[in-house]
Amino acid sequence: MRSWRKSSFSENTNCVEVSPCEDGVVVRDSKCCDVFLLTVSLPCWWYFLTAIQDDRGIL
Repeated sequence: MRSWRKSSFSENTNCVEVSPCEDGVVVRDSKCCDVFLLTVSLPCWWYFLTAIQDDRGIL
């Protein structure tokens, strides 16, 4: 069974959750748990987190 971590910025009804996996990180919307899962490689996930923390944006 996968262990999920909810974002500290999520609200009660708008939750983003992440879980480690063999290929990196799996991201899901807690309202649609089984409908859509996004797998992100570990290097891409760290880049995303760094960009957010540095407030430089990724787009």
